Amino acid sequence: MSTTTHILIGGPNQSASELRASALASARLRLAVAATAAQELGHTVSIGEQCPEQLDRLIVGKIGANDIEYRQHQWLALIERCKGLGVPVILDYTDHHLDNNSVMSAFYRAACKLADIICVPTKALQSALLAEKFGIQSRIAVVADLLEYEPVKPKEKLVDVKPVGLWFGHPTNAAFLAQFIDSHRQELEGHTLNLVSSPQTLDLLQRYKFSQTPTVRITAFSWSVPAVAQAAQVSDYCIIPSDCGSPKRYASNNRLITALALGLPTLATALPSYSEFADYFAAIGSPKGNQFLNRFDVEKGGNEAFQKKQLHTFTLPELVKHWRALLR
Repeated sequence: MSTTTHILIGGPNQSASELRASALASARLRLAVAATAAQELGHTVSIGEQCPEQLDRLIVGKIGANDIEYRQHQWLALIERCKGLGVPVILDYTDHHLDNNSVMSAFYRAACKLADIICVPTKALQSALLAEKFGIQSRIAVVADLLEYEPVKPKEKLVDVKPVGLWFGHPTNAAFLAQFIDSHRQELEGHTLNLVSSPQTLDLLQRYKFSQTPTVRITAFSWSVPAVAQAAQVSDYCIIPSDCGSPKRYASNNRLITALALGLPTLATALPSYSEFADYFAAIGSPKGNQFLNRFDVEKGGNEAFQKKQLHTFTLPELVKHWRALLR
């Protein structure tokens, strides 16, 4: 008799191929890989909020803030039903809601107590969850995000007369970018910054109260998976500013991994999830980071070393192995 695995994610039921094309990063980079792993094990896989009556495995994806009160009740009821039936529950936990006061925190406090396995994208988040104050008794497994891009060798020369940087990300990170531009006005003089995001990011930059008029030129690209690769082709380096005191400090390392794989010397805030890759990028505020915008070309060795030593761990075959082990 076939094993049935359901992936709980917001919205109507969908196919694995639709999951792989989702605009939601956690769906593309995590749940789609889990679906592939389940299919390779011969499981019957369903995806969405309509769960089959007969079930052998439940994977709980990101709940999101929309309709949280209704959805929280429905999702927790399903998780509790699975627990009552002895159905293993794997909770995919990608943002540290137990440590942040968000509208999703109550759901994750309850779900973390019920889950058999909590799956996280980084060792840093695993360590944070192990803190005594959270009282986590569940097994915590680390499965990285999928790298969506083919590796690209670092460029031999500038793409233009003056340096061109790249920033890509969600609008929730836009304030960090604005602060970086404001505090690095002199170093960015004459540079162009390719910005790959949604219109909200550009709107925030236009409204931001800079201490002085920025000297960097902005070229905006609408976000898509191909757009990041296309913008990287016409960029010399990448910047990923953040804040180690922010609720987003336990963010996945996916943006850093993507930048390094695309052959771009990278200047980034040394978030906890980036620490194991410290040899491959320049940390903002470090001596190397302070020189980066004037001599990023000497950082190409970090890309080459990362691609040689680390990149394979973020590929589909490698990550499917980890998900298969959790779903057996």
